[in-house]
Amino acid sequence: MRTDYEAVVFDNDGVLIEPTEQELLVDAVCDTFREFRVEPDREFARRTVEESLVPEEDVRERYGIDPEAFWRRREANAATVQRGAIRTGEKGLYDDVDAIADLEGPLGLVSNNQHATIEFILDHHDLAEHFDVLYGRECSIAGARKKKPECHYIERALADLGVSDALYVGDSPKDVVAAHRAGIDAAFLRREHRTGVDLPEEPDHEYEGLRELVDDLIDALA
Repeated sequence: MRTDYEAVVFDNDGVLIEPTEQELLVDAVCDTFREFRVEPDREFARRTVEESLVPEEDVRERYGIDPEAFWRRREANAATVQRGAIRTGEKGLYDDVDAIADLEGPLGLVSNNQHATIEFILDHHDLAEHFDVLYGRECSIAGARKKKPECHYIERALADLGVSDALYVGDSPKDVVAAHRAGIDAAFLRREHRTGVDLPEEPDHEYEGLRELVDDLIDALA
């Protein structure tokens, strides 16, 4: 591994904390439709979650709902079900997350999850002190369009940290693409839920967990 990274930026879900159970997010989409007095099509709701879709045209043309109003309620409902899962431990921290405390130098967090959900996770688990900057997606259609594999939020984090040469640590093919679009290296964390996942781009580093990665990084920050 290189020894001159100026900072390390982490993804959240699948890296620090377990991914959200998909059916909980499908429930949130269905609940949103009910709030607009529309009987939900669960298969349609599931597809929007599986494919990370913002169903703008369907919501407007098929259901007669204002897409922005729908999306903001969908985001609020998704945040609510995730907070519940975090409180009960259903969505738990990984055992090796304490490894980040051993790192020195600037650290950031950039996630496709809602910004409010990221703040809740860090506050709930007393992790906020470890990060100099954090970004989740804004709860709007515009915010959703800027999430990874777009590099918008990564670039904002780098600007806030005042660095241009950093390592981004993620567990998704989108993370590798977003890091490279931002002009920085990517470390892919192949946790159990990513076993067998093919990557469209070769990451610069690959690890099974945070402890191994941090051990290599301890002397790597400028």
